[in-house]
Amino acid sequence: MKIKEVTGNLYQFIGLGLINALARSGRYELQSDVRYGVKNRNTLDYYRCEHEEPRPTILFFYGGGWQSGEKKNYRFVADTLTYYGYNVVIPNYRLYPLVRFAQIQEDSVNATQWVLENVSADQPIYIMGHSAGAQLGALLCLNKSLLDSSQGLDQRIGGFIGLAGPYDFYPFTEDEHWDLFSPEESYPDSQAVNFVRVDCPPMYLLHGENDNRIRRGHSKSLMEKVQAVGGRATREVYSDTGHVDIILQLARIYRRSSPVVRDIVRFLSDRSASRLTKAGHQESTDGLDELPSN
Repeated sequence: MKIKEVTGNLYQFIGLGLINALARSGRYELQSDVRYGVKNRNTLDYYRCEHEEPRPTILFFYGGGWQSGEKKNYRFVADTLTYYGYNVVIPNYRLYPLVRFAQIQEDSVNATQWVLENVSADQPIYIMGHSAGAQLGALLCLNKSLLDSSQGLDQRIGGFIGLAGPYDFYPFTEDEHWDLFSPEESYPDSQAVNFVRVDCPPMYLLHGENDNRIRRGHSKSLMEKVQAVGGRATREVYSDTGHVDIILQLARIYRRSSPVVRDIVRFLSDRSASRLTKAGHQESTDGLDELPSN
């Protein structure tokens, strides 16, 4: 049975509850509901990998159309990433219609600032997101006005991993988006393609061939625009994979056979090794021998 068929059935019939119940690997220490701001839902979960030496940290933003989502439902993502040796932070953020996009983005900035200020400065930070979370993450990596560059904090972002993200969707095709991203003068600020730059962190854009929710043309457009200005962006498209399937491939029961997991971990390992080699360190390869094969 194909991963696409299995993950789709899991999500439809038993949901994330059982997936997360199977997630605990024992390779992390969890700090729950850490405050990163004063607003409602300004809390995060910090999964610290059980390694003596400092490890790279992945800041993961979940999707949900900017209208739904809960950090505890994505423990399975942290379980797999800590299994391969990475710390993981998953924040909650405020949601539409209680707030508009400007406030959602403010939360994403504050969560990122918390990570940059509270994890080891010796290791890079990677930003990763699925669906609407990928849009938030891409903007954090591309729009230089969002993060404080005066102290070099933005330079600690080692790369971006976007799963099934919307990066180029204006004019809007869904009625609520005209209100969500209002006022009108702010509409361009929601589009990652408007902020491409040569010095952006490496962008790794993953999409399912069968994604009918967010078409794979979004990742193609962002990749081409980043490359056109001399930036670094690569893209993977997975056959027999839909919008939800691509994130559920990080579930514990699939990670050893998932091409998505294989590609994510290799990207992270290659990027971390490159940065540490420049700094005179050597990157650990714990867990890489267990990666899915091609």
